[in-house]
Amino acid sequence: MKLKDRWQQLRSRYQKRKRQLQEFQSGLGVRNLLDSFTDDWMNQAFQLARQRKAPEIEELPADFKLRQSGWIRRLYEWLLPVSHVSRIEFEHQRECFTDYYPINAHSYIGRGSYKFVYKMPWQMVLKVGKPVLQSDPLLGSLYREVAGNPDRFLSKTELDLMEYLCQGQRRGLKEHYLFQFHRLALERYSYWKVREALPDMVLPTRFFMGAHFRHLPLRGHYRMRIRPMDSQIMLVGKHLKEFAVAGKRSQQGRLRRRFFPSYDFEFDSGRFGKIKKKTLLKITEDFRRLITYTEHLAQNEKLILDIHTENLIITLPDFQLKIFDFHLFDEHLYEPSLKFDRPEKDHIEVIERFIDSLALNKPED
Repeated sequence: MKLKDRWQQLRSRYQKRKRQLQEFQSGLGVRNLLDSFTDDWMNQAFQLARQRKAPEIEELPADFKLRQSGWIRRLYEWLLPVSHVSRIEFEHQRECFTDYYPINAHSYIGRGSYKFVYKMPWQMVLKVGKPVLQSDPLLGSLYREVAGNPDRFLSKTELDLMEYLCQGQRRGLKEHYLFQFHRLALERYSYWKVREALPDMVLPTRFFMGAHFRHLPLRGHYRMRIRPMDSQIMLVGKHLKEFAVAGKRSQQGRLRRRFFPSYDFEFDSGRFGKIKKKTLLKITEDFRRLITYTEHLAQNEKLILDIHTENLIITLPDFQLKIFDFHLFDEHLYEPSLKFDRPEKDHIEVIERFIDSLALNKPED
């Protein structure tokens, strides 16, 4: 063997060992995070919210309400309403329902891109994952990572439950169960990545596998297939979209202007009321940190942090920036920007416009 070939062989072996070590260390890091998200930690975070009665839907500000489904979905929800949701765990060598989440026809708030949202009797919300196809752009490199190493992102109890549900099932149903658990791991992994970088901005969130039950006329309750779910605290504050005001028409081609009109909206931060300048500076600093992290993900990891004005809230009365219901997409799978050369700049530009609306360059009254 020539010296050059021997060198290439050793170099290839070294790089392989290095990748294996990095993957192992990454697995340990995620496992440590998994251990930190214990029920005790989450229960402490939710304890105060559970002691507070949730506001009625009529008491929520109009801008708080999410997108509503079309008439077909609304009719379906009316005919077969969700009655309750339960968390599924593996106990006594079989599936076991633990937490009970009461839901009625008035609990439904709306929907996001990937979840249906329900209001709890206490000051929390429950989010049920919507059906997603394997071809969805959300299921990119991060999904392949969790599907290849589920033990890094799912607890032993969840892995045991996944194995139990798949036993003796036909291929289609087994693939359904595996997909749901991998999607649960994906939600948790995306949350961890952002929480590790911006721990003070991310809401406490419990991800779990659950089943929802629908009320059938004359037949009691019917259990639907399992879905990944999560629960969060309902915060008091203002979403960024509440500060948006309609602006002028965007510059578009004739066909797009006719059939797909869009508008360049502006922000009216005066809806905050009178605020001290140091408070606005703190909000601006938090937004700058979010922008920096968004740029880091796009440039170094080729991931797009999918945040919109409805995913950002400034809490009242402490004026803290919080982000929630975000997702991470592969850059090459994310919808390209129509205005900029890079897709993440759409999100950054909107945030910068809000910062500009604070008018910090003006003297404080």
